[in-house]
Amino acid sequence: MDRRWPHETVDVLGVRVSRIDVARLRAFTAAAVKDRTKLTITFANPDYVLKAQNDPALRDLMNRFDLNLPDGWGVVLAAKIFGRPVPGRMANDDLTDDLFGQPAEHGWRVFLFGNAPGVAEAAAENVQKWYPGLHIAGTLHGHWADDQGRIPAETAERLIAEINDASPDILHVGLGTPLQQRFVSDYRDRLTAPVIITCGAYFEHLAERREYYPALVLKLRIGFLYRLAREPRRLWRRYTVELGSYLGRVIMHRIRHGKAPDA
Repeated sequence: MDRRWPHETVDVLGVRVSRIDVARLRAFTAAAVKDRTKLTITFANPDYVLKAQNDPALRDLMNRFDLNLPDGWGVVLAAKIFGRPVPGRMANDDLTDDLFGQPAEHGWRVFLFGNAPGVAEAAAENVQKWYPGLHIAGTLHGHWADDQGRIPAETAERLIAEINDASPDILHVGLGTPLQQRFVSDYRDRLTAPVIITCGAYFEHLAERREYYPALVLKLRIGFLYRLAREPRRLWRRYTVELGSYLGRVIMHRIRHGKAPDA
């Protein structure tokens, strides 16, 4: 654990998940921007955790981040089953007021990098409406990967230069997993933004409407069912076969190893 960002974690099938609340997240973010100290943040959902258990390289990538926030009730439930509960779910969608409201309050510069062409621009337009005073330093789409699923070195150099020229305080990277984690891990020391946050398809949610999940869906904690209904062909396997496999592994791990040790 990086001593600059002290906090407790829980081991969820090999992924170190951060046990912090929103107040601590905001405090860490403010300190990083003020001191120009690097703070990298990613998110652990059941899909990522399951893939990381089968892919040591992805697991290592995720564990290199300063914060690994619990994205999804499956991770929240696993932490509880392992005896080291987290304060709650902290997905990008849950943190919109913090990810953009806090920068608007303090005059920080935010850069949106990722998703399909045009999506980051639409997301930027919306968040500027919702948070008056928010300064969007720039946007870039995220369709740069080659046939091997990697961003070529010469392309990465150009992207880094463009991002750094905009002098953002916070950089959101939405390239999908594991490309976004790899990009941040490979170039964190080259990127001048003190706070770097991975965000998957989050810009698509921001571009569509203020609340991606209806209030009732959030209250009932059935976001996965709502997403499945919206995109059944893409997500049916993730929320049936893979989720069942994930929960089975969590239960078997608890039976075999007991509660998670302090981390």
